[in-house]
Amino acid sequence: MIQNVGSHLRRSFASVFSSRTSRKLASHSGDEGAMGDSKDDRNPTEVQMSQLVLPCHTNQRGELSVGQLLKWIDTTACLSAERHAGCPCVTASMDDIYFDHTISVGQVVNIKAKVNRAFN
Repeated sequence: MIQNVGSHLRRSFASVFSSRTSRKLASHSGDEGAMGDSKDDRNPTEVQMSQLVLPCHTNQRGELSVGQLLKWIDTTACLSAERHAGCPCVTASMDDIYFDHTISVGQVVNIKAKVNRAFN
């Protein structure tokens, strides 16, 4: 059962990659935009996720659970890494995370991730 889900996910990621590649090739083969104002200049591994904080995501004080926030961060980072690598990835470690403010029920959390560097 798990293998079937994994192969389904790989096929859906492959379709995302192929459609992105075909769009990029089509935009580069056509006429360039005025002064190079194209949206394709952004990092192809960039992922943005927005989540609405619901009561099921909070602790007893009505604030977003730190574990839930870390899960969302990990999911966004994993999607970005998988776009770059083209295969399943895992988070090995996180260095430092500091929280300045609490997040309450009804607020929206926007998380952005992108691959800055990759090494062999």
